[in-house]
Amino acid sequence: MSDHTPHDTDQPGALESTSPAPEGGDPEENPNRPREYHGARTVLVGVGVLIAVGAALFLALVNPAPSGDGGVVDLPEWLPPTDRTVGSTVGDLAPDFDLETAGGGRFRLSDWRGQPVLLNFWASWCAPCRREVPALIRAQQEHAETGFLVVGINLEESRSTALNFIGEFGMDYPAPLDADGAVFRAYGGGGPNGPPRSFFINPDGVITRIWAGQAPDAIVEEHTAEFAQAYDTGRSGQRPGLKSPPPVEFEDGEEALTVGAAVGDIAPDFLLAPVAGEAQWRLSEQRGASTLIILSPPGCLRCRDALNLADDAALTDGRIFVSTDIDGVEAVDLSDIQDIQRTAYEWTADVGRYFAPDGDLQLIVIDRRGLIVQRN
Repeated sequence: MSDHTPHDTDQPGALESTSPAPEGGDPEENPNRPREYHGARTVLVGVGVLIAVGAALFLALVNPAPSGDGGVVDLPEWLPPTDRTVGSTVGDLAPDFDLETAGGGRFRLSDWRGQPVLLNFWASWCAPCRREVPALIRAQQEHAETGFLVVGINLEESRSTALNFIGEFGMDYPAPLDADGAVFRAYGGGGPNGPPRSFFINPDGVITRIWAGQAPDAIVEEHTAEFAQAYDTGRSGQRPGLKSPPPVEFEDGEEALTVGAAVGDIAPDFLLAPVAGEAQWRLSEQRGASTLIILSPPGCLRCRDALNLADDAALTDGRIFVSTDIDGVEAVDLSDIQDIQRTAYEWTADVGRYFAPDGDLQLIVIDRRGLIVQRN
């Protein structure tokens, strides 16, 4: 557990400080300080440790940790290529991960590519974490409109323990559960490198700064403001575009499929922004209903007539049209879609490149499980 001012590293390849903590701290707060024998006090401390360990074991039995599914995963192949390697130091690509959150949802880091993200590893027993988290909460509230996101990753604790901490401090940002500590280790944690540890990850997925230990409030305020302003997206929440799909359940003996753009593949997930008057739309939220996706790329000369468009929007800006729950339609062609109700969303370049690399009109049918069953 680190309890000293973090060593800020913002140059590629820089290493974190390994200097001992300041003199005068309690042994529990300064792991580099030699242990000394203090007679009866040492015995009492030892008994206290045994009691604490026993209590922890009891709580683990009656209040188990999350299932531990997920963890470190490979970066999606549709992310832009880079000459950087995945690692845990400044200048590296941040390791991707997919974890269950304290609230029962999922969080995958690569889904937030294009946004500035601050990862903060914490645990409820960590005193420096408790002192640091209020400043992180304030930073999230102050800079959310820039697209800045704090992600608080809990280390190896039960869901209820994490939820109690979240409720106590009023944490209002995602809290993934690193049940076995694998993600923490991928970021260089473990051993003497305990929590809190924080990583600034720019919109390209590159680590730009690391805090090793508790960051004083003034540092939190200064660095988060600088980071949020440098990468201001002008939009809170996730950026529209390609995302990682949730897993598909296969029946016994059924061959697992890969993610791709061909018939028979699992379609990549994606998020779309409305043209006007609608909420954002996400493909994975349509699981359980068949979906028709129509891509009308920018500059498509035949899209207006083929899609019976009333204006030239698709010719200039491009549009992505969606229609859900099209069960009963075995094969879709251009004559069918005149009678299918559809909603228009803004064109996103990454979705377009993935599904329509030639810049031509595309009709794609995705079934209830998220599998591509037709492409025209």
